[in-house]
Amino acid sequence: MSGTALDTKTLIKAYERMLFLRVAQQELVKLYMEKKIFSMVHFYIGQEAVAVGVCDALQLSDKVLGNHRSHGHYLAKGGSFRRLVCELLGRSNGSAHGKGGSMHMIDKSVNFIGSTPLLGSVAPIAAGVAFEQKYNGRNAITAAFYGDGASEEGVVYETYNLAALYKLPLLLVIENNRFSINSKLKDRRSARYNLKTIVEGFGLRYERADGNDYHDVHSKAQALVQEIRAKKEPAVLECMTYRHMAHSTPLTEESYRDEDTLEHRLKNDSLKRISNQLIEHGISEKKLSAIEDSTRASILKDIGFALTSPFPVKRALYTDMYV
Repeated sequence: MSGTALDTKTLIKAYERMLFLRVAQQELVKLYMEKKIFSMVHFYIGQEAVAVGVCDALQLSDKVLGNHRSHGHYLAKGGSFRRLVCELLGRSNGSAHGKGGSMHMIDKSVNFIGSTPLLGSVAPIAAGVAFEQKYNGRNAITAAFYGDGASEEGVVYETYNLAALYKLPLLLVIENNRFSINSKLKDRRSARYNLKTIVEGFGLRYERADGNDYHDVHSKAQALVQEIRAKKEPAVLECMTYRHMAHSTPLTEESYRDEDTLEHRLKNDSLKRISNQLIEHGISEKKLSAIEDSTRASILKDIGFALTSPFPVKRALYTDMYV
């Protein structure tokens, strides 16, 4: 970036994308509370800077995979909110024709290869996708998102080893929101646990970013992506962030939180940070409010479409099957 005008333009674009993720999730919370979504839902509120910061560093041809908390990853990669909300409501217009729900989204049109709720399983699957890219000489990379709890699974360490061994074009993004459901890091890891040492010991690049700061995430993701694309070697980007809600469902239980209290989370909220930066760049609060109103109107229009969309017909039970 160079010059104030370009900086402001970039800031607004990032703000709009992050705001879309935030408002979309807020409206989905309402649908859940109204009992229109029957499956378990893991909301992404608070972690928007990670998905947008990383995906803004990717190209359309790059592939993304997610986990149980992947609404933000899907939307940040360019996915359709209309198709997402249809999927959550089990409608035939959903990204997986209403068969996948919140945790099994897929949209190959934007190279969102899929999301899997099995803890840590996205890492080896993403390694397989990256292997195909390298084997067939594609100038593209794969990015996978998973949490700090999943990062402790054995299959993830195996993936580090194979990714480094085969020099895969793979970016593994750890969204460290400090809790595995409600288990704190200090209760799960030795005091000497050092992820940087582990990752680099396997032969991958490691970077750590402030997951509540779009600029920090984006700049570090962009540098890693450029290096991965040039050298076809894997890297891990750990983003320290906060989820504002409980592990699943729209609860705001605070009893197990100490470091990331409500006051602390709101003070360090990624959207608040970027909106303050825009105000410093001369963008008025009235302008920001107008952007939010327009964003919410668009989202409500898509929700209205989804609520009147048809459910899958019975014969759809026998389609999209291997046997």
